[in-house]
Amino acid sequence: MRFAIALVTLLIAGVLVAAGVAQRTVLKPADHVSVSADVPSGVHYVVVPGSVLRSHEGQQRLRLAGSKVAFAAYGRTGDVTAWLSGQRYAELRVDDAGAMQKPAVRTAPVVGGLRGGTPDPDGSDLWVDQRRAQGDLGWTVNVPANMSVLVAADGASAAPSDVRLTWPMRTATPLAVPLIVAGGALAVVGLLLYLWALIHVRRSRGPRRKPPAKMPRRPQPPKYRPQRPASAAPVPGRGRRSVRSRVALGGGGLAAAVVAALLAPAAGPATAAAAPAASMTEAQATRIVQRVTAVEAAADADRDAEALAERFTGPALALRTAAYKIRKKDKKAALPPALAPTKRADLKLILPEATATWPRTLFVTVADTKSKKIAPVALALVQQDPRADYKVQYSMALVNSKKALSLPSALEGAKRLVPTTPVLAVEPAELAGEYGAVLQDAQADAAKAFATTDDPLLGAVGEKAKKAIAKKLGSTAGITFKDLPSDPQSVVALTTAGAGALVAVQLDEQWTVKPKRSGVTVRPSGGTKILSKTDSTGKGIRSVYGYQLLFSVPSAGSKEPVTLLGYDQGLVSAKEL
Repeated sequence: MRFAIALVTLLIAGVLVAAGVAQRTVLKPADHVSVSADVPSGVHYVVVPGSVLRSHEGQQRLRLAGSKVAFAAYGRTGDVTAWLSGQRYAELRVDDAGAMQKPAVRTAPVVGGLRGGTPDPDGSDLWVDQRRAQGDLGWTVNVPANMSVLVAADGASAAPSDVRLTWPMRTATPLAVPLIVAGGALAVVGLLLYLWALIHVRRSRGPRRKPPAKMPRRPQPPKYRPQRPASAAPVPGRGRRSVRSRVALGGGGLAAAVVAALLAPAAGPATAAAAPAASMTEAQATRIVQRVTAVEAAADADRDAEALAERFTGPALALRTAAYKIRKKDKKAALPPALAPTKRADLKLILPEATATWPRTLFVTVADTKSKKIAPVALALVQQDPRADYKVQYSMALVNSKKALSLPSALEGAKRLVPTTPVLAVEPAELAGEYGAVLQDAQADAAKAFATTDDPLLGAVGEKAKKAIAKKLGSTAGITFKDLPSDPQSVVALTTAGAGALVAVQLDEQWTVKPKRSGVTVRPSGGTKILSKTDSTGKGIRSVYGYQLLFSVPSAGSKEPVTLLGYDQGLVSAKEL
């Protein structure tokens, strides 16, 4: 009976270990699931919606084949559709079971009048990330459900004909380890029971002690002893016991080795955290600024305004274009503050506009990590339509780092206010004119709304500076100052986390110098001489100075003043009267 119990225990242990090992081997589920789609011929773009990408758990492995060039990028689904404005594209679909269906060919709605042509999606500022390769392309991503992947070649050529998606599957076998451990434990118990049975049998067949004889006995004839029945379990010999013990112990060691090997966690692909539904990611904003920096550096080196226009527009372009003209004639003339080189640039603030339409605005500040003496530069960039690049409309050096601002995160974004909004202490459309009045008259009524104590621009071109310039001209010539009307559409106002806003405006100030009597000539110098192309004139000179201004504007009814955060200023034009 003891042997039977031991053998049954060992049998159950073997079954448990075998079941556990089988779950990690022959019964182990597939480590991935894969679906593929054949793209219809003649289609130049393929969209893989977030619903398809998230139809299975885990990272998505995208493989493209069937074209000389393969391109893939992902962004918000609305941005991808907007970029495809008026274009035919194939949209991948899966059924409820996750099987790939025949792609549906659609035409994207027209956005902003964009239609026709086959544009190349490579390098668009809309993409959160992108990849491009010659031939086949493999890319592992973790795209959220609200984003989609755009697949193409170069726009002009047909998209890759073979699109395959692969997801890693969970291969965890939670019962494998408990089964193996339980089987190993039962194997040890069975082995102990087997040894106990062997010891019991050996003791039952051992010699018996006889009591000592008190006196000699007469020899007795041997008695007849019947043999043990054949059904009784044979007593194993000494050699066989040793062999069986070694086999049993060897099996226990093997089970222990298997347990040790299978207790290690199964290796699988790393899963990155799903990207949030962002207004703009930090990586995306960084890439945009790097592209702007590269264009600016090349244009500054060659003084090439046409090249600069690829990434600059509005007041920022006008000021730098005038500076280039002056620099060509005067090598010592300064250029507007440049962005820190890519390796030294640090984006301190990223504030995109939270919107699904165009134009779109992005506000960033860029600091130089190698020099604390160089003021950070604040950029206000605008994207006119889905296929356009973000262009710098305002570029200003920050001068007030003490002002504490409460700003939303880049993931949330900010709302852009209309220029005539009444929710601020000063309407954005009137901000340039109000500040211009303060520059000409420090006691103007508008000065009450501004913080004028630590304003460096007031010291440079304010009322006192203007009086000093007029005094320097003496009695032979006079100078007048006039603020030109500003374009309300050029105002950029983004809400802060509080009730205020960051507002960037352009102020153009006209300086007119005229002789006070006949026979007197005006001799311009520096940039005025270069731009007016005049050495001397008896008529006079009219110059325009541009001021790019960044303000922190509190909400209406607040007791806090409007504070100048940054500015850039310089001569933008000059001509003879």
